[in-house]
Amino acid sequence: MTHPLRESPRTDPFAEIPPDVGTPLLTLVPGMAEEALEGIRRRAESFGAPLDPEESDQLRAMLATALGAFLERVRHPENAPEQAEGLATQFRAFGEHEARFGRTLECLHTAMRTTAAVAWRHMADADPRTRSYMGPLGEAIFAFQEEISTAATQGHTHVRGAGVEALRRRRTRLSRVLLGETGTEYDVRAFGGLARAARWQVPERVAVALLHQKGPAEAAPMLPGEVLVDLDRADPRAIVPDPEGPGRPRALERIFRGFGVVLGPSVPLDRAPESLGRAKDLAELVGSGLVTGDDVVRWDHHLPELLLSRDPGLVGAMARSRLAPLSALRAQQRTRMTDTLLAWLESGLNANEAAERLQIHPQTVRYRMRQLEGLFGERLRDPAERFELELVLRARRLLGPLEGE
Repeated sequence: MTHPLRESPRTDPFAEIPPDVGTPLLTLVPGMAEEALEGIRRRAESFGAPLDPEESDQLRAMLATALGAFLERVRHPENAPEQAEGLATQFRAFGEHEARFGRTLECLHTAMRTTAAVAWRHMADADPRTRSYMGPLGEAIFAFQEEISTAATQGHTHVRGAGVEALRRRRTRLSRVLLGETGTEYDVRAFGGLARAARWQVPERVAVALLHQKGPAEAAPMLPGEVLVDLDRADPRAIVPDPEGPGRPRALERIFRGFGVVLGPSVPLDRAPESLGRAKDLAELVGSGLVTGDDVVRWDHHLPELLLSRDPGLVGAMARSRLAPLSALRAQQRTRMTDTLLAWLESGLNANEAAERLQIHPQTVRYRMRQLEGLFGERLRDPAERFELELVLRARRLLGPLEGE
């Protein structure tokens, strides 16, 4: 007699399903894969990380493969050992691939859960006869899902334990050599050997990204394998290959969504330290609040701010000289006049447009401009003088009161 608390040996759920049950379900595979993919897409978007077309195509192929293999197991149970080994090999390879690029298996697990739910629903509606075997089919689905996940986990664990840490160290060293932080002079031939050891395809151009946390997060973003990362430092950074390549700007926005980076300019490979230096300049402005932006703050989008903030003392001296006619005004009146003058200059000397910028009546702008013409005289008619005035007024707007004012 079997002990009531002792589990009976588990039977193979596939053995309880007649082989011909799987045949009419084969035609459902493309639709089930597409529906599962749509569910995964919605989930990814809800987390702010939408799938790109390439990821969607890869997932669609993976889902169709898994669904087709499941139905083949139902139709030909006698081939189960061979099929199981082939499928395990395929998904172990997938797990290894994800591990080599530092990614988790969360995407696979989400895909399998979503596909299992979709497959169950479609099979229940497919054929009245199929409904008679929904119990064994459900068990078979989840047993098959566990088989795939286990194989992927084995591959992932194998790679993680067999050299990912060593590879990570090589890639970190490669990053530091490229940025001139190891005391080793950049040499094309030596660098090529380091790149091969780090499994990094050498690009023609790169940009350096400094990572900055915009809000609460548990970990740094998961970056594609072609991006060199160095996160074990106070100023985490990444080296982005071919930053202006097709689709790259949009991909960077997706990768860093919710985390944020300051991105230096695109430069030839041997000038990577220059991109790092420019990124640091911009990071200072972001940290001080002088520059704000989206998740990816690009150096080449903020050149005026970088130029004007480079030497506040020099800009302050220029402001004292060029704005001297306003020095006799009271502080509040001086502020009104400088705001009006800058709006007028930025509006191409158009009083109506300046009024819209300032949210005041055009007649008020004209009245103030007559006062300013009395103070500045012919200087407001000289394009070179107007350029210098606009320069110092923009600097004051960016930096606040300048030294010596």
